[in-house]
Amino acid sequence: MRHSVPIANVHKLSSFDAGPRLMEAVNPAASELRRINLSVFFASLGLASVYLIPVYAERLGASYLELGFIGSVRSLPYMFLPVVVGYLGDRFDRRRLFLSSIFITGAATLMLSAADTVGGVVLVQVLLGVGFSLFWPLSEALVSETAPLDRRTAAMGVYGVSWASGFLIGPLVGGLIAEVIGFQATFVVAGIIVVVVAVISVQAIRASRKHADPGMRASLRPEWALASKLLPMLMVQIPYGIVFAFIVTIFPGYAIQTGLTPFEVGVLVSGFGFTRIVMFSLSGRFSRLGERTSTALAFVGLAVALLMIPLNSTFPALLADMCALGSFVGIIYPQTIGYICKRSPSASMGFAVGLYETIFGIGFAVGPIASGLVVQVASPDLASAVLAAVALAAIPMIAFSKRSVSIR
Repeated sequence: MRHSVPIANVHKLSSFDAGPRLMEAVNPAASELRRINLSVFFASLGLASVYLIPVYAERLGASYLELGFIGSVRSLPYMFLPVVVGYLGDRFDRRRLFLSSIFITGAATLMLSAADTVGGVVLVQVLLGVGFSLFWPLSEALVSETAPLDRRTAAMGVYGVSWASGFLIGPLVGGLIAEVIGFQATFVVAGIIVVVVAVISVQAIRASRKHADPGMRASLRPEWALASKLLPMLMVQIPYGIVFAFIVTIFPGYAIQTGLTPFEVGVLVSGFGFTRIVMFSLSGRFSRLGERTSTALAFVGLAVALLMIPLNSTFPALLADMCALGSFVGIIYPQTIGYICKRSPSASMGFAVGLYETIFGIGFAVGPIASGLVVQVASPDLASAVLAAVALAAIPMIAFSKRSVSIR
């Protein structure tokens, strides 16, 4: 699981020929952010094929429990690697680690085309988990450290638009290819896109700039002290990860069971992605309301949307549900990551973001297998009710988070 100067206006730069050159000379941060976000967009275009893995696995005969296991396996590396990778990124070249993550995920996506059993899909998922454990925290840290402190929430919103746009287009095109040619072709095309992006990005992305005093990186102690101050909002990622995991790993398989085609499932996922993009683009406005308030209201909406899923299983109803879920997820992600980044010094940015993603990974690992078990043993109705309660459990955590944390 995703996934974003006055950075909120990067995509609105002048379209005149001299505009990009002038902006690069006057504001190198805008140019750097543009390079990062373009690389993230094109990489996400291929990586979005992971949303079709549950449908592919269901075609291979996977049960709901096996679908949950497949999602959880990819999350296992995410339970510990992001914080390690973030820490290493603070001390070494974050750019090289980021490029390595694109190569790893591209290779794993290509390997999916050769996985013709549920067991084969599980093995590839582990490698994808390693690649994602590098890709997300490193790209988030690159964007956050480049953006001005007071614009970091808006910056994460634009970054979110970049990767979410790829995840919007990818499932729709991938679902169409899968329906016309086959899933193997989908994974081959997606893998090639990601690998090509990695090659181009070697030249397109410059080494990230370090703003912090190197002496601040000598000890872990100040970072753990920062983590304790951010702990309530960090823990919000567990219920968020559980719910998000259900949406991307169990829900597509559930949709297939209701009689939808792979293309229609692709439309559902794209609807989820589109509404998420809209909310990402509005992240700067939501941050004026306050990251804590916006996040709390979004979790309430998320609970209501989850309760609506079993009421009607027709394509239009499920599309409306996915759009609602995408809207609330689109509020939660940039507000929570923005809260963390605005309260973290540049020297510890990678560590803070890595810890954020690691805790999210714990929730994402628990979510698929737990919700898959409930669906298989009981019913989708019960699973929706349980997940709604999980979403509401985030409210007390948000209440305990601090309005401000000093950066030293």
